[in-house]
Amino acid sequence: MFASGQRAVGRPGGMVEISPGVTGVGPILLDLNASDRPLAFSGTAPPPGFPGHPVFDLKKPESIRAMLVQFTGWLHPMAVRFWLASRIVQQRLDLVSTVYHVSIDGRLQAVISRRNGIGVLPITDPGRLADAIWARRPGLADGIPGHFVQAPLPEVLWQYAMRTTRDLLPTYFRSGLIYWCRAPQLRQWMFKDSHLMIVRELAAAPAGFGDLRRRTGLADEILARDLAALRIVGAVTQERKQAAGNPALKSVTSIPHGPASTFARHPPPTQRASNILSGAGDMTAPAPLTTQRV
Repeated sequence: MFASGQRAVGRPGGMVEISPGVTGVGPILLDLNASDRPLAFSGTAPPPGFPGHPVFDLKKPESIRAMLVQFTGWLHPMAVRFWLASRIVQQRLDLVSTVYHVSIDGRLQAVISRRNGIGVLPITDPGRLADAIWARRPGLADGIPGHFVQAPLPEVLWQYAMRTTRDLLPTYFRSGLIYWCRAPQLRQWMFKDSHLMIVRELAAAPAGFGDLRRRTGLADEILARDLAALRIVGAVTQERKQAAGNPALKSVTSIPHGPASTFARHPPPTQRASNILSGAGDMTAPAPLTTQRV
């Protein structure tokens, strides 16, 4: 991310406020503690309170080029994680009891495990990953070298599911009931409003794809993308046994036409959908979305 150093002001709690360059628009607030993106300021020196962030001079093309090169290096691990996630998903690799070491020319580039997540060598070239060797290792071989860039596995898979152009939702998810299973191990800022609407509806009662589309008012492609992301991190399922801990199931015996009695104070699903489409903006989600151990 690039921001104007002259318009940036530090706020408590690691927040930065950036005033707009036009009238009638409110300031932008960034939480640096919750962001996983690099940040640089335009100007000749970092604004007060941000001594560790780089700067670039908009009047000097060489300064801009140097910053873009630096950003490319910062984003390399993210590009590598995206590529690794695509292979994990497409080949349905077993990560329950297996750890994978990814090497190029005999040098370790990445470690993939369910417990420690994905660690990537910062200088790994994404363009060479097609030639990488994936070696299966036992579960205890999941140590990640300290100089590797590390990220939790659910977050890597989630980011891939939300950014890929592939349709990751299995065909069978478009027929039959979909159940809310458990809160995913993700930071809450990673959820969009559309995720919250889906969680709210499924936490109240299971639903088929078409019914869920009507109840949320979401377009097919958005609903499919969000369900695929929720599925890939184990938050939704079509297996009733996996959703046995969902209290909403206790009062559901068939495809629901309204919310479970636990959430009776909410308006009917059809009314909620019409409110959303008309701009009323009912975005409540009665389910815990904080990180949980599973």
